[in-house]
Amino acid sequence: MKKIIGVSTALMLTVASFAQNEQIQNKNGVDIMPVQGEFGVGMNAIPALTYIGDIFGLTGSNTSLDQDKFINYFGSQTLFGKYMITDDNAIRVHLRYGQNNTTTYNYVFDDNAANPDSLVTDTYKGKQTDLNIGLGYEFRRGKNRLRGLYGGEILYQYSKFHANYSYGNGFGKTNAAPLATQWSGSSPSGSANMGQRIQSFDNGGSNGLGLRVFAGVEYYIAPKICLGTEFGWGVGGSWTKHGTTVDETWDPAATASDGTTGAVVTHQTQQFNQNNFRIDTDNFNGALYFLFWF
Repeated sequence: MKKIIGVSTALMLTVASFAQNEQIQNKNGVDIMPVQGEFGVGMNAIPALTYIGDIFGLTGSNTSLDQDKFINYFGSQTLFGKYMITDDNAIRVHLRYGQNNTTTYNYVFDDNAANPDSLVTDTYKGKQTDLNIGLGYEFRRGKNRLRGLYGGEILYQYSKFHANYSYGNGFGKTNAAPLATQWSGSSPSGSANMGQRIQSFDNGGSNGLGLRVFAGVEYYIAPKICLGTEFGWGVGGSWTKHGTTVDETWDPAATASDGTTGAVVTHQTQQFNQNNFRIDTDNFNGALYFLFWF
C-alpha cells in the first residue's frame, strides 16, 4: 500500500511539474491569461461564427461545423464554467436543470347536449425534467496565446417525462364510447368515439453516469477571452426504468364504488426498460466554444 501511495504521489508531482502556464501581457501591459481565483464562463461559438459568415455572404458553407456544437456530450443547454484554483489548474463544472411543463386544450362536441355549439374540453398535461451535472479537474500549460489543457471529469445525467390526459365526455352506461380527442403526444390529431383512450404515460426515467478524460486547446484572442475546442474519451452507462401507459375503458360488468353495475376500469401496459454501456471518443464533429474570464 505504501508503494502505491508513493508511486501515485510521484506521478502527481511529475504532472504538476509539466503544467506550466506562463503569464503573458499585451502591448498595454494587460494580463491575457486567467490567474488563480478567476471564473470562466463558456458559450457555444458556432452561432457567432455563423453570423460572421452571413455578414460576409458565406452562407453556403459557414454551417459546415453543424449547429449547436458546445462540449456536445451534454448538449447545447448545459452551462459550462471553470474556476482557477491555481495559475496552472482549474475546476470544471457543467450544470443544467430544466423543467418543461406543457398544457394543451382541445374542444370536442358535448355528447350530452343536442346543441352542436356545445363543447367540452379535453386536456393534456406533460412534464419533462432534465438534469446534467459534471465536475472535473483541468491541467493547463503553455507559453504563448495558444494553451493546451487536459484532465478528467465525472458526469451524471437524469431525464424524466410524465403526461396525463383528461376528457370532457365521460364513460357511462349509455355512452360506452364517448367522443374524445385522439392525441399524438401533446398534439390533438382529431376526435372519435373511443371505447378505450389513454389516461397517462410515464417513460420511467433515465439515469446516466460516466467518467471522461479530455485534451484540448484554447487560443486567447483578447485578454481573458479565448476560442477553444477539445476531444475526449469516456466510459459510461445509462439505465432506464420500465415506462408505463395507462388506458381507460368502460366495463359494463364491473362494480362501481356506489355498488352499482358498470364502471370505468384502467389497464396498465409496461414499456421496455433499457441498459446501455459504452466506451468511445467524443467531439470529432467540430465543437467550438468561447470562454470569458473575470
